[in-house]
Amino acid sequence: MHKDVRKAIDSLNEQGVQGVIVDLRGNGGGSLSEATLLSGLFIDKGPVVQIRDGAGRIRLEKDVDGKVFYDGPLTVLVDRFSASASEIFAAAMQDYNRALILGEQTFGKGTVQQHRPLGRIYDLYENPLGSVQFTIAKFYRINGGSTQHKGVIPDILFPSVIEHADWGESQEENALPWDSIARANYMTFGENKNTIKGLKDLHNQRIKKEFNYIYEDVERYKIKKEDKTISLVETERLKEKSEIEQRNLKRTNERLARLGLEKVENLDDLPEELETVDPFLEEAANITYDVLTMGKYAINSKKN
Repeated sequence: MHKDVRKAIDSLNEQGVQGVIVDLRGNGGGSLSEATLLSGLFIDKGPVVQIRDGAGRIRLEKDVDGKVFYDGPLTVLVDRFSASASEIFAAAMQDYNRALILGEQTFGKGTVQQHRPLGRIYDLYENPLGSVQFTIAKFYRINGGSTQHKGVIPDILFPSVIEHADWGESQEENALPWDSIARANYMTFGENKNTIKGLKDLHNQRIKKEFNYIYEDVERYKIKKEDKTISLVETERLKEKSEIEQRNLKRTNERLARLGLEKVENLDDLPEELETVDPFLEEAANITYDVLTMGKYAINSKKN
């Protein structure tokens, strides 16, 4: 994974890239070493994550190459389904003040599991006995806090149709609680509180139109979720379908008007570039542009 990202970064650098977005929405994680190597592309060296085992021993996963492959403005887009290694990367970038984190509070998986089979080579059973999953360690951010339960809370939150109380590691039976350990020794990339406040102000001004659609859909979803019935009357179902189509057409034409484009009579006539609208990614791009106009994000390292 990090090799592919490095190739993409090399290509972007050749094109004079001014800002990068790492989209980790729906990324359930993977290799711890890959999360460390990926983080190392954006910092010169230092700890990425702390791991404490059942005996209380703590070890650090570090980037040690002393090289930065991209040092420009960086934003990371996450959602509730960003978990495990994705959270490690996002948390490290946030703790270093290296990147701006956007989106939803992440899944909150801060534990390490190991699977051990119940079967033995001398078993005579036709069916496999399965395995037992043991939790053997916990992940901790370099600032000392665990990603367990809390996950990573973005610097700028986006709306979500997901009830966080219904999804996440905290809903697992016997999930370990959140706790913290000592902070690791690392260098941050300067303060960013004023920068984030300015970015939030610009974000809030811009989303009054596009994100209002999402807030409306969230409320509509909540109402629909509580309704345990569904009509089998064809006319009612067709009416509902027509209302959805008309609502989408109205929103589309409002969007086209904002872009200075002609309205359409039918969604089938939608310009190709607007066929798949991703307002979250578009807003992440807008925020990244704001970072550029406000000055380079995350510079002037200092020791914490």
